[in-house]
Amino acid sequence: MPEEVRAAVLNFADVGSETGIMVVRGLYVDEDLIDTPLNNKNGLGARTVFAKEMAILAHLLGSMVAYEAEGNGHLIQDMVPNPKLAVTQQSQGSKVELEAHTEQCFSDFKPDYVILGALRGDENAKTYAFSGRKLMQHMSEEDLALLRLPLWETTIDESFQPFVPKPDEVRGPFPILTGPADDPYILVDQNLMRGTTVESQGLLERVVETYIAHRDAHVLQRGDLLMLDNLRAMHGRGLYTPRFDGKDRFIARGFVVRDRRKLWPQLLDDRRTLAAVHS
Repeated sequence: MPEEVRAAVLNFADVGSETGIMVVRGLYVDEDLIDTPLNNKNGLGARTVFAKEMAILAHLLGSMVAYEAEGNGHLIQDMVPNPKLAVTQQSQGSKVELEAHTEQCFSDFKPDYVILGALRGDENAKTYAFSGRKLMQHMSEEDLALLRLPLWETTIDESFQPFVPKPDEVRGPFPILTGPADDPYILVDQNLMRGTTVESQGLLERVVETYIAHRDAHVLQRGDLLMLDNLRAMHGRGLYTPRFDGKDRFIARGFVVRDRRKLWPQLLDDRRTLAAVHS
């Protein structure tokens, strides 16, 4: 790959970015690209040359991993508008905004990065991101101190519930901010997370309001690869209206961890897929 691209990705892996994302543009998209599927069951995006380019770039960040309970266990998943899930808080939704969240906020084994590659885009579908660095600029010192206390709990995402031993389990409590004061890690889920006190619930709501008011937006276009630092930034997606005509938005999604060894011994025999029971 071009040396300037390699250097930029390695720098993003090292120090992140102000927005929590990095976008590489102009990847090759297969000329004979298939129609956008209506669900994510078959992992069709993974069969493209584009997906191989994604994987090469992803491995500058760490190691790609799959989750048995997510996206049918595919290493690269099809994120497409599903007519049966259009109004759900899932990656295949479209007609409602996908609310602010850290990917797999409820799990000790969440990915360090989420990568989103556009085989087809939609000019109305905005991918949102908001970093811990930017959140700090809008919070008082008192708020920042509270955000570092374990005052929030979370339930388990509905797509994972069928696979875990205790689907109704409430996990936590967790802090929202951890890590260095000037470059914090952030853990948020607008849908699943709740404060353990009236004060902490109110603060969570203000965090979400701040995200909505100041978030960064990127519209993925054909050939874009968006890399999200899942530890440093929350993210979401705007609503859009698919046509279900085979030419809708078609995103190939992958997950990356900086050190795959941290998932052992929870990995399946392929040494790359996290067993669903540990989600």
